[in-house]
Amino acid sequence: RGIAYVPSVDMLFAAPLVADAVLMINSRTNVTDITTLAGLGTALFKWWGIAYASSVDMVFAAPHNADAVLMINPRTNVTDTTTLSGLGVVGSKWRGIAYAP
Repeated sequence: RGIAYVPSVDMLFAAPLVADAVLMINSRTNVTDITTLAGLGTALFKWWGIAYASSVDMVFAAPHNADAVLMINPRTNVTDTTTLSGLGVVGSKWRGIAYAP
């Protein structure tokens, strides 16, 4: 749930709550992409909430049922679910995330 705007690439990113992929939206052309950041699994309620951290130019999604924070590099379009992992697969851990510069 939620959407994060990344000004460095002029794109919007939506966390995959149930979807297998991050929804990417080009805010200039209104074109969507659900294939570039795909392969994240079909489990329910994986990540709930998403925020852009300008200090590191990264997008972070809070794990609701997932075992890890979803990290997205918006410049390389690479996801990372190993750096901030080991949080357990029990449900309803976190809902939402915020960044304050």
